[in-house]
Amino acid sequence: MQGYTHNGPVNCIEPFDVDLLKGKTAIVTGGANGLGEAYVRALVTAGARVCIGDSDEEKGRKLEEELDGLFQRVKFISCDITNWDDQLQLFQEAILFSETQTISHVIANAGIHRPDDVFSYSGDHQEPKKPDLSVVDVNIRGTLYTAKLAAHYFIRQNGTQNSPEQKDTSLTLIGSGAAFLDCPRAPQYCASKWAMRGIMHSLRRTAFFYGSRVNVISPWYVKTNILSNDAFMHVSSVGVQFAQAEDAAQCLLRILSDRNINGHSFFVSGRKWASSGYMDLDLEDYPNNALLREIQEDQIKSAPVELGLFV
Repeated sequence: MQGYTHNGPVNCIEPFDVDLLKGKTAIVTGGANGLGEAYVRALVTAGARVCIGDSDEEKGRKLEEELDGLFQRVKFISCDITNWDDQLQLFQEAILFSETQTISHVIANAGIHRPDDVFSYSGDHQEPKKPDLSVVDVNIRGTLYTAKLAAHYFIRQNGTQNSPEQKDTSLTLIGSGAAFLDCPRAPQYCASKWAMRGIMHSLRRTAFFYGSRVNVISPWYVKTNILSNDAFMHVSSVGVQFAQAEDAAQCLLRILSDRNINGHSFFVSGRKWASSGYMDLDLEDYPNNALLREIQEDQIKSAPVELGLFV
């Protein structure tokens, strides 16, 4: 695998082949519900073995029973992603579950959205109350745990010296349209999804040293349980077209099926904006801003000399 270079946006219309995923082991955090469930179903159908890490034991066990009965390639592990020991166990179980004792793909999907105390006003003649920052704890700290473990196992499998013999491995971070759009009254959620882009930018130029890639999928409104029914009804009532969970799943398969896709950010959108339901917005390399590209070049010049060790 070559080092990171910007080759323009990924063609999201051309057909792709999922055969490379057959027999590979993937981890999906938050895989028992919503978009995570869609990712799990798509991966299993493509021939991968999938470990689901989720705190929802009832739905996780139910999904495992359904899919393993059909494919015999699904394992559920109860996991609170804010708990390091839980995530460590998830990865250890995935190694044991793999036919080759390796992990090929990690999808850091687990995340939450809830009313934001940072935005709320405590009231006249009241002192502000300490805000609940659990959205940050789950969406950022939990994902950083996932990224740390993914890098550890990828390096253990492939080593730190880039070579043609390295097996393809990848980390896919799940962002949101909130990562690049104005979303009033949700500063924690927006900050946490911007953070996915920051993690990707920090890792994409070093990932190739251990045969790996890192990308971001940022969904638009998709009808899952991340928002209340009232919230979705409001979105629908103002004429907003929803994105589809199946399109998000196809976006993931597109990324995982092409070893050349590294350091990109994909937007899962309404079909009115993209016929495939997802697109590469090409936002991550400032293609039309010569000044920012020059500043980025100087930033890379000042990076640590032993760049490959800074994963």
